Formats: sequence, structure tokens, C-alpha cells
Amino acid sequence: MKKKYLSALLLTLCLVVGMLPVSTLAASSEVALKLGSPWCAIDTQVTQVDESNAQVTPYAVQVNGGGYTLLPIRRVLEAFGGSVEWVPATNGVLCTLNGHQVELAPGSAQATVDGQAVTMDVPAEAKNDRTFVPVRFVSENLGLSVSYEATNQIVVVSAAPVDQNSLTSLASVKALTEKLASVQPAIQPVTYKEGSYALPSGTVSAKVITVNMSDPRVSVKSAIVGNKLNATADFGSIVSYSGGAMAVINANFFESYEAIKDPIGPVMVNGSFVYGNSGSITSLGITADGRMYYGRPSVFYRVITTDGGAAQQWSGYNLNVFEQSAEASVLYTPARGESVPVTCAGAALTVRNGVTTDYRAVAAGETLTIPADGYVLWMGSAFTATHYYQVPELGRTVAMEPYLRVEDEEGFTLDGVTSLISGAPRLVKDGAIETYLDPGFTEARFTTSVTPRTAVGTTADGKLLLVSVPSASIQQMRELMLQLGCQDAINLDGGASTAMYYNGQTLATPGRQLTTTLQVFVNP
Repeated sequence: MKKKYLSALLLTLCLVVGMLPVSTLAASSEVALKLGSPWCAIDTQVTQVDESNAQVTPYAVQVNGGGYTLLPIRRVLEAFGGSVEWVPATNGVLCTLNGHQVELAPGSAQATVDGQAVTMDVPAEAKNDRTFVPVRFVSENLGLSVSYEATNQIVVVSAAPVDQNSLTSLASVKALTEKLASVQPAIQPVTYKEGSYALPSGTVSAKVITVNMSDPRVSVKSAIVGNKLNATADFGSIVSYSGGAMAVINANFFESYEAIKDPIGPVMVNGSFVYGNSGSITSLGITADGRMYYGRPSVFYRVITTDGGAAQQWSGYNLNVFEQSAEASVLYTPARGESVPVTCAGAALTVRNGVTTDYRAVAAGETLTIPADGYVLWMGSAFTATHYYQVPELGRTVAMEPYLRVEDEEGFTLDGVTSLISGAPRLVKDGAIETYLDPGFTEARFTTSVTPRTAVGTTADGKLLLVSVPSASIQQMRELMLQLGCQDAINLDGGASTAMYYNGQTLATPGRQLTTTLQVFVNP
């Protein structure tokens, strides 16, 4: 069947297939769904997109420069008298309607349409017991039409083509809009604005996302690609696999021009550090309940016995860095990968499931295996030769704890922090412009050069600001964040890394793949 294409202004859409059965509905003329909402309208009947799970909501992603909206399809197809069947052989789905069939399998861009092999623009995906399939491809090959109302981000699947200019007057859209108005809170937890700002050093335009950190529906998390170091991905894929983030911005500087693309500065994800060195750099720590701390923390990591026997403890000066020296120690976790080379002689302590299982001398040229269920602490020969060093006992129950090497003079604390990102330089400190430059960040590109930039900051009333500008100097960023009401703010990795996403739209597209991002989620 010949495909019908929508206007170029419409997003390319995708649908998610629910695996749980639902009751068959009478054939309908249209179904309306909204991005980020669990509600949909089948003609005038309002129901959940997934009747078994109110957390399932349509969301938008960016892939290969195109926009794709993920939507649940079982509800849609059954509304038109169609069906969705699970295909055990491929763990895929078979969609049937109007005498036509479309079969797809997760992870494959190949589909079968009425017995013929066809390549889709985006592959099907499996997520949370659902199969995600391209709505334009599936719907139009089953004889349906798809429209998109951009202002309110509403998707309409209809039995017959509808006038793009009259979408808001459709019965389904009206019913859905009324439902959304009845459940919509008076204060939005995350908002967006774009404007021009007159500063002492010149005028800049800026995109600003404001996050109300006191709203219990909000959570802010740092993330690294694939939960592994030295992994990069295009920004669209990062947004796609975020799990429905409302907003995303690039975070840490990283070694973008090196073979190993490690971050610069510490990173904590889901309450665990994944990278850090003993030096300090301006950082933002965020707790699960929305508290935010700024400072230049110097973090160490200790392995300490907890079984009640004779106390033993060992320190890791760095976390997951490749650099080794005789006087140093490095803790390696699965975030580093499966192994790491030894470049300096020393000793290695292996911990699995919280128990010390191996301790041995290691020589340069060897390879350390990092257990998937634990970690390994490498210690240099001069480190182990100190008078206070304790040879580890095997079979001991231990815990790994990060701690501040010295108390941060700016009041930074690790207490309750579950997410941490780093940047440079500090832009605003205690409600005033900060001119201190972190070591290694004194070049013109970090100061006087005019280039795309991103930043994060916190206002006096506890709101988190994510800011992107197409062109600004560091001084202009200082002035901008102060004018926006920030009490504290830091510069993030701008330039070709400048990236920002909000509620279905990519507001700034980076010129390179990224490693670390800060992501904002809003629970229903």
C-alpha cells in the first residue's frame, strides 16, 4: 500500500505496543493523545493510554535529526477494531486492521507489511514489556491517518484524513483537553521561556528551563551514556533512552578529543560515584529531596571493614582513572568496564558482593579484572610501603564509602547527595559574580571567547535553572545568571557540546556525541 505522508511540519511519530489485553471497543473515528500525559480520548470517551499503568505516557525523542513521539498502540488499534498479537518467535508484534498486517520485532528496522519486507526509518524497540513501533509507518499501512497539533502537543490518529487546521475542534481533542484541564495543577513544576537579556557587557539571547525543586513530582538526575565510562551517544539517543525526561542538558566537560573520553571532574549517578580524582573542580550536588550544594569537593573513597572484627581500612585517592603512580591508589568499579591495565607496580584488593576475595601483588603490564558484582582497589608500591598500611584480610565484610578529603570551605556536603555533575568556572557564588577560574580552565575559550554555552544555577527560592545561549562570553554568562536571580551558578561544557531538550523539543543540538547529562523528570 502506498504510504501517505504528512506535512513537513508534523513530527514523525512512534507508538508503543502494550502487552496486556484490553477489552475490545467499538470502531471509532479518532483517537487523541498528548505527550507526557497518561490520558487519551477515543472519540469523546476519555481513558488511560494503558489501563493497567498510569505511568505509561507518550513522550518525544530525537533520532538522526528527526522527531519521534512514542505512543501506546494497542489502545489505538483496538479502538478502530484492529488487533495486536505477540509473536513469540521474535518477541515482536503483529498488528492487524482493515485487512492489512504489519509485523515488527524489537531492535530491528525491518518490518513485514502484508507479507512484503520493508525498512522503517526507526527500528522497533522493547521497553518495560512494551514494543515501540513507528506510528506513521504502522498506522498508514493499516489504512489510518496521523496528525499532530504542535501547540498542545496532541497526536490524533483517525480513520480518515482530517483538516490540519481544525484539529483543535475535533471531538476527541476537545474531550482530551477538558480532561487535561481538570487534572492539570495550577503551578507547573517545570517551565520554559526564551528571551533577550540586556547585560552590562552586551545583549544575549537565552533559553531558560526553570525547575521547581520543592515540587514533590520533580526529580533531577545525572546520567552517563550506558552507565559506562568512555561511552558516547548522539543527543537524540540520550533523550530517547532517558525514560521520559521532561528536560535534558549537557553536563561535565570531557576528553572529547582523546581516545578515552572520560569526564573532567567527579560524576555521581543514582547515589554512586562513577568517576573522580583527588583534585577539585566546581560541582553541583543534588539530593533526592531537591537540596542543591555548590563547591569544589575533593573526594576520596575508603574501603572499610564492617563485620565487627579488627578494623581495617584502605583509601582510594581516585575513582576509575587510568593514571597510576607509586604513591597513589585507584578504585575501579564496573562503570570502568570489565578490566583495566596496570601501568605501575603495586597491589590489588578485589571485593565481590561486599566481601574481600583476593589480594595480590601486580606488575606493570598486567590486567586487572573488575568484577561485575564488586570492585578492585589498585594501590601503588609506595602507597603499600607506608608504615600505616594494613595488608588486607580475605573474607572480611567491607563497605565502600566516598568522603571529602578536606571539609569543603564553601559548605559542600555529600550528605544525601544522589546526583553530582561538574563544570567550570563558577559563575555566581552567594548572590554575587564569581571571578575565580578553576585550574585548567584559564584559556580564552573558557573566558573571553564568544561561543555557545550552557549553565546551571539555583535561585534564592530553591529553583534550578538550566540555561542555554547560542553565543556568549564567560563574563556575559556571569551577568546573565545573576540577572536570572541565581544565588549560585556554574558553567557547563558548551561549544560543540551545547545541548538542551524540553518537553518534546530539542532546543540546542550539539555538534558532537556526549557522555554526561543532567535530566529532569516529572512524575504524574
